[in-house]
Amino acid sequence: MKKQIFPFSMVDVFARQTLAGNGLSIFVLEQTLSTYMMQAMTREMRQFESIFLQKLETQAKWRAHIFTMEEELGFAGHPIIGAAASLHQGFHPEAETAEFEFVLNERSVFARSRQENGNFFAEMNQGKANFNQPLSSTSTETFLKALNLHAHDQVTDLPLQVVSTGLPYLIVPIQQHLDKARICHEKFETLLAGVGAKFVYVLDVNRREGRTWDNDGRVEDIATGSAVGPAAAYLVRHQRAQAGDAQIFAQGAYVHRPSELHARVNADDETILVHGQVCMVAKGELYV
Repeated sequence: MKKQIFPFSMVDVFARQTLAGNGLSIFVLEQTLSTYMMQAMTREMRQFESIFLQKLETQAKWRAHIFTMEEELGFAGHPIIGAAASLHQGFHPEAETAEFEFVLNERSVFARSRQENGNFFAEMNQGKANFNQPLSSTSTETFLKALNLHAHDQVTDLPLQVVSTGLPYLIVPIQQHLDKARICHEKFETLLAGVGAKFVYVLDVNRREGRTWDNDGRVEDIATGSAVGPAAAYLVRHQRAQAGDAQIFAQGAYVHRPSELHARVNADDETILVHGQVCMVAKGELYV
């Protein structure tokens, strides 16, 4: 059987330099692939996520599929930001800025990339955040225990709350012991589903530093753009940040991949912009 050749790029997203931030594999496709094939290729690359792109009407509009090692996601942050910078470099290398629309399974996401002295910075518009009702005291106690935390770790006047810009996160606001946070409940995914969340984001409010994991608690994420947008909106909603101001979040230090994520909630329409630096790491070909 003749092998198929798939060119790919690798980038580090939300990173000031290579070998930091969140790694991403990017495939620009000439043909449509099955879900099975894209999932298998993602597992082969062994990045947190891979994004598969196919040009639509113009070089500004792309069909996008985002996969983790386990599943396809309807939305994710760092793949969109990484893809925008990579397409900018690949298709518009002389342009100072480039804009793209990424068509996902259920929505479109707009992103903008700019280059400055050979460095790329990309920004995505996540739209407005949706807020669920704050968790009850009973549910709060359950989740704190499931995360190896205690009531005195929580910021006393801030609730646990599910917030989403396409991927619902349970925001857990704490004031200490971020280093001790971990998932220690066998059915944590079921707990999250019970409150309408897909993942958890434990946020040290004072330090603006966050952590999240897969729902088995085995793998910690490095830089989570889809969580930082909701976190920024949460802080504005609860008057811990001002709309229109830049918010800078840290993540990834506990897995030795320091990351810097920027977010801003627009004062006029409450849409959320998330951006960060993207470092080009490698190019290659995958033989299938």
